[in-house]
Amino acid sequence: MIGKNIILNYYFFIAYSIIYMKGSIVYECKAKCEELGKCCHNTKNRCIEKMCEVDKEECKKMANFLKCLMVCECLCSYICTCCCEHEEVSSPCLQELCGKCDKLSDCCKKLKGCLSKEMCGYLNCDKLLGCCNACKGVGKSKSKSKKSKKK
Repeated sequence: MIGKNIILNYYFFIAYSIIYMKGSIVYECKAKCEELGKCCHNTKNRCIEKMCEVDKEECKKMANFLKCLMVCECLCSYICTCCCEHEEVSSPCLQELCGKCDKLSDCCKKLKGCLSKEMCGYLNCDKLLGCCNACKGVGKSKSKSKKSKKK
């Protein structure tokens, strides 16, 4: 009976470690989410300002971009709160962040395809793409696997 409890506790610990990100990675996550959230916040008004200056089709793309900015800003705020108050972030929460970053990245790429380089610079497209890539890389190993090194 005691052996089974030890094994069950071990499996629970492994499952808990997989489901929740804890420790120093949480602080890395918080820093990257704060940067993305601030960038989203600072870009919203710029997007609204420029929506009046573009054609209807471009305006629709900018409206989608604006929605993504608002959602990512709120999600980043939530994740930062989890980092501060609980010192952990759940795996589903990180998956949601990756999904929203993918959507925001797609919006940035679509805007880069139809707007001028100056306008995309003003809308922080490249900066947002960098922030999203950084957030998607949180908690992933920085070293390459042995198979990758052999190739």
